[in-house]
Order: sequence, then structure tokens, then C-alpha cells
Amino acid sequence: MNKILVQKRVLESLAMLTIGDGLLAALQPRRHVLLWESGPRVWRNSIRPFIRNPGLTRLLGVVGLGLGLWLANRQ
Repeated sequence: MNKILVQKRVLESLAMLTIGDGLLAALQPRRHVLLWESGPRVWRNSIRPFIRNPGLTRLLGVVGLGLGLWLANRQ
């Protein structure tokens, strides 16, 4: 398979994942973050600020959405 085609497919997949994650975080920030709350203590501790501050989660979701759209547009 063509190396350039594989690279484009990987970037397209990354763009789709980033767009979806950003959209979910922007629309339902608390619910989206709570799905990722389980795991090692260091992970749970890193998630807590996002649970307490849905506005921050929403902002990062919008940034992620924009990044995903930018990446998709470059393809």
C-alpha cells in the first residue's frame, strides 16, 4: 500500500476522533469527563479539575473541535 495514502488515512482518522471528542466535550462536558474517571489514582486526580469546571472542559472541547476540523481540512 502507498505510504502517503496510509499517512493520509491515519491523519483523517485522527481528525475524526478529535472532532468527535471535541464535540462531545463541548456539548456535555461533565458527562463526557465522568466516563473517563476510573483508572489509576494519578489519572483520577488529573480528571477532577475538569469534573469541577465544566467550562474548562467545554473550552478545550471547542479547541479540539477546531483542531480536528483544521486537520481534516488539510487533507
